[in-house]
Amino acid sequence: MCSFKLKGPEDLEKLAEEARKELVIREGAEFTVKVFIGPLNNRETYKKVAKAFVDETKRANVRARVIIAEGEAASGFDPLVEIDTPRDGVVLYANITPDKVPILVREHLVRGKIVSEWIISQKRSQHVLFSWH
Repeated sequence: MCSFKLKGPEDLEKLAEEARKELVIREGAEFTVKVFIGPLNNRETYKKVAKAFVDETKRANVRARVIIAEGEAASGFDPLVEIDTPRDGVVLYANITPDKVPILVREHLVRGKIVSEWIISQKRSQHVLFSWH
């Protein structure tokens, strides 16, 4: 979203158009990225990681829904990031910082390669590939 003061109806229309674009991006998302925040953790760090995902997915022209979600603290693994893709299912990454985000977006979301150095778990999706009656 933009961060300027509204000076007139034109500014309001620009703001509304930007909001509509963001909504379309989220509704048509191919991927979901969740940044998990523990109840006792510094929220600013997690906001920076989430913002890095928003910025980087836009830059890479990747349609992704980025969410900050409450989660249990995982001592030594924070920040935790979950990436859900149709092909790989849910992949949980540990110790993700804003400087690691471009690598995750490029490798996992663009190239389809899981970044094994940071993964702590993977749960494959259970889609039905074939069905016979």
